Amino acid sequence: MERMSATKSRAVYLLKALVISYVITLFLLLIVSFVMHQTGMGGTAVSVAVVAITVLSVFIGSFYLGKHVEQKRFIWGLTAAMIYFIVYILISLLVKSDSPVDFLEYGKKLLIIAASGMLGGMLS
Repeated sequence: MERMSATKSRAVYLLKALVISYVITLFLLLIVSFVMHQTGMGGTAVSVAVVAITVLSVFIGSFYLGKHVEQKRFIWGLTAAMIYFIVYILISLLVKSDSPVDFLEYGKKLLIIAASGMLGGMLS
């Protein structure tokens, strides 16, 4: 019974970590879009900002998760990062339904998101 309770609480912390990551992502992307609108920021700067926002939000969510699960934190951080990535891909495919899939770009995002999730879990 105790093991089931621990698993259930880890799942709750995982969901909370994902919500934290997505709220941070949303908030920071809104700020970047506002700054882009006000300043006419170029495409390269926006791309760098989006990568930085993704790394930061996944890191913070995984750090939160690692603080609460206490065992195998880097695995839990990686798990949160992979779920974040899957949702990211699904949203990306829905938004860009007409465009061809760029597997190299998705591969880069996967590595960046996975690394930041593991790092967040390890450093917690």
